[in-house]
Amino acid sequence: MRVRNEEKRQQIIRIAAELFDELGYERTSMSTIAARVGGSKATLYGYFRSKEDLLRTVLDQDVNEAADKLMHEFLAEKDLRRGLVRLGISYLSRQPARMANIRTVANQPIAQEFYDNVLRPAWQRLAERFAAMMQEGRLKFADPWITAMHWKGLNEWDMLEKHLLSASANADPNDVVTAATAAADAFLQVYAARPELGETSL
Repeated sequence: MRVRNEEKRQQIIRIAAELFDELGYERTSMSTIAARVGGSKATLYGYFRSKEDLLRTVLDQDVNEAADKLMHEFLAEKDLRRGLVRLGISYLSRQPARMANIRTVANQPIAQEFYDNVLRPAWQRLAERFAAMMQEGRLKFADPWITAMHWKGLNEWDMLEKHLLSASANADPNDVVTAATAAADAFLQVYAARPELGETSL
């Protein structure tokens, strides 16, 4: 019974995420979600107290699953430059979904809560990974959070505005590779503890 309940919960989360993306959060009602799920509003309220509570769960799950994937991509490479490039490609390829999340939550009462409890902790994972690399002697000692934010900024380049303003719904894969590679090289120029770490070619 517990497995069946979790499967139903995940179905509701998935469908709600689809509808928030298709219709926008404001235009998506619990009745609309219930109709797509194939049940009643009472069923939804049995799992989530409100539409806002459901939104919290959708965002939390999406960001944390993405953070898991990004960290896997980074750690899959032993070579630091390759790992940074691979991490950048994965991050930039996810920009449309990330921008959709930001648009959805930007004007909602839970915006600050989303940043404090979901978004910042996800980035903190990268900061902690960089801190470990500093201890290992792979990166220069610096503030790990600032280091992570510098990596983020280098990768976002002009793509943040393109996605945020819907100028480019899906970035050209070649542009993504170019941006991720340029970001990795610039990052290593500043933070690589040993110059040779930034000179390994792909």
